[in-house]
Amino acid sequence: MMTIANLLRGLAAIMLIVALGGTTLAYWTTERAAYFNERINLAHKSYEAHLQLSGNTYQLFKQYGDAMLIGDRDEGRGEAELIRLIQENIRSIRKLIGQEIDLVGDEEIEELELLSQIESKIGDLIVRFELVRKDTAVEQFGRNWTGLSVMLDDDIDRDFHSMIEAALAEELEEVEETRVAAAQHLRLANQISVFLVLLALSATGGAMWIYARQIARPLQELMTGVAALANGRFEKPMAMQGRSEISQIAGVMDTMAAMVEARTNSLTTQNTALEEAVQARTADLENLLKKNQLAEEARRQMLADVSHELRTPLTIIQGESDVALRGADKTTEEYREALRRTRETAKHTNLLVNDLLFISREEAGQTRLRLERVDLRQLLQDTIAVFGPDIPLKSDLEDAVVSLDVSRIRQCIAAMIQNARRYGGPEISVRLLRSPTGYRISVEDNGPGVPDAEKERAFERFFRGSNAADQYEDGAGLGLPVVRSIARAHGGNALLKDREGGGLACVLELPAAPPLRTVAQS
Repeated sequence: MMTIANLLRGLAAIMLIVALGGTTLAYWTTERAAYFNERINLAHKSYEAHLQLSGNTYQLFKQYGDAMLIGDRDEGRGEAELIRLIQENIRSIRKLIGQEIDLVGDEEIEELELLSQIESKIGDLIVRFELVRKDTAVEQFGRNWTGLSVMLDDDIDRDFHSMIEAALAEELEEVEETRVAAAQHLRLANQISVFLVLLALSATGGAMWIYARQIARPLQELMTGVAALANGRFEKPMAMQGRSEISQIAGVMDTMAAMVEARTNSLTTQNTALEEAVQARTADLENLLKKNQLAEEARRQMLADVSHELRTPLTIIQGESDVALRGADKTTEEYREALRRTRETAKHTNLLVNDLLFISREEAGQTRLRLERVDLRQLLQDTIAVFGPDIPLKSDLEDAVVSLDVSRIRQCIAAMIQNARRYGGPEISVRLLRSPTGYRISVEDNGPGVPDAEKERAFERFFRGSNAADQYEDGAGLGLPVVRSIARAHGGNALLKDREGGGLACVLELPAAPPLRTVAQS
């Protein structure tokens, strides 16, 4: 369904097309008629010029013949005048052919070639006539007459005559072609005219039919509906089909009739939605408050754990110092032993602080790694060798060259093996595999394993699982958190999985190339 505005635009566009088409057709027909007339006039002029050239040429040859038979009474002046006229005829024809080339195109070049042949033939005949005329002695006249006869029969009657006839036929053919083209153009113009007339009639008839169907009838329905609304009957909407302006007006009237009921329903719906939004917002605020409380509890717990972990080494350091300073002077060996124990405790404390600092920097995205290109298989072998020959390395890879921080990865592997020795079974193995994104290092044991609920919590700072808290008192609970922090700093991850056949597998995943933020050198 078209709108009334689109209908009027379409009708105006069609009438504009008809008007422009008629104007264009008239202009085109006028131009083509002028073109055909010009071409026919040029052909007629060229035809007349060729006839004049033929007549002057034959008159010249007659003059030459009379001069040889009865003598040259005017001493060649008649022949010279005829030669001048012939040259003038040739220039006129060449000019006309040039105009035809400008008008038609290169298809008239053949006429120039034929004219050049005619001109060359006339020039050759004039030279030969001049030679014959100069030799006019009585005793040589018979021999000259024989040559003259051959020239008249072969060169003039056959060659020159055929050239002139061909040129005249070409002009007549051109006139006929132009007439045929003009007739075809006239038929095409008539067909286009008929098409434009039919288009105008079709557009007018179609517009009248659409007007009756989309304007007159809908307008009557609209008036009936408006009268019903004026009488207070809102229960039956007009519901007019289509997308015309009248249908849109009917739709607006239907909307106005149902506005009161819609407004009431809308207010009820808005109140319900507002209550739901308030409840949802309250739940969000409660969740945020709970998260803040958990974060605060975690912060307090971390401070308590840090204080607890630092209190023991600091107490040891203070005790060793007090023992060394109390009482009588000690021997050098006793002082050395006290200082050694103090140094070891301070070293342990320093490692604890460094691990906490690294974990905090990794969480803040500020880690700095010393990246080197190393063979991961060789690095594993060197690290495992520190723990003795009873830990095998299982891998099908000949080499695994990757960029990483050697000291940090060695720290990870050592922490994973130490964790397996403390809390796992007696059989420990290290496996190196290729993963879709890089490499996977797995430290496996045949121990009791870790419950699923504690596998993720094992990577929290100072967390000690149920299998560790009851059996082991040493350890700060930072081994696995440091492993995960180092892995994530390299763009990988660390996790715990159940080992096939029982036990636990601590998996370290490393990418083939570290992320951009880890490539800085410290």
